[in-house]
Amino acid sequence: MKKFEVDLLKTIRSLNNEQLAVYITQQLNHFFPDNQPVSEKEVLKAIQISEERIFYCFQNIRKKYFHTDGVTQFNHLISDQYCMYLYMLSNFYYRETKEEHLSTKLYYLNKALHAVDIFYTSHLPDIFLLVHPLGTIIGRATFSDYFIAYQGCTVGCLNKGVFPTFTGKTIMYANSSVLGDSIIGDNVCFAANSTVINTNIDANKIVIGSTPSLFTRPNTKSIEERPPFVYG
Repeated sequence: MKKFEVDLLKTIRSLNNEQLAVYITQQLNHFFPDNQPVSEKEVLKAIQISEERIFYCFQNIRKKYFHTDGVTQFNHLISDQYCMYLYMLSNFYYRETKEEHLSTKLYYLNKALHAVDIFYTSHLPDIFLLVHPLGTIIGRATFSDYFIAYQGCTVGCLNKGVFPTFTGKTIMYANSSVLGDSIIGDNVCFAANSTVINTNIDANKIVIGSTPSLFTRPNTKSIEERPPFVYG
């Protein structure tokens, strides 16, 4: 199992692991009342396996509601955070156990609650952030830390099954898309409604428009100097 450097004692949580297992189990069995109900024991196991991975991500998002004053926070009623939590729970549990039944239900619960489509076989980086991500679809691309996506974003393949590669920090603003055989450099921002298809983007660029009529301009700020980080 991959190890993550995280201090779980410096966390504030709205629910402890046992309470969260009860909460998630009740949600799963309410949404999917089939003949294979999920048990609290199984969900608690997934939470314990995934805990360090999840809080490593949260502690490296240095903004309000995630990590401030040296303390990492998790609140199941902050929907962006809970969306990220459910994705990481489904993904990491599957990576460590190859168990599909619970992972599939966690993925589907996330889709039902938050209108996102991020399957548990899509591997977002250790550090990422989703910002009110209604309608966001993220496929099996290759990512680097500090991948940030807003609402309505799409990362996916075309008919050849080739996904993009993100080589550094990235912000995808609302309704932007990166598709196909595209290699994206470090410190790149995709403007709202931009679409990149089978196109490489150099580092330190702001991308505007849509393929084949894309244009870029220099990105003179770091990712941390732009929304959502500048909001605190």
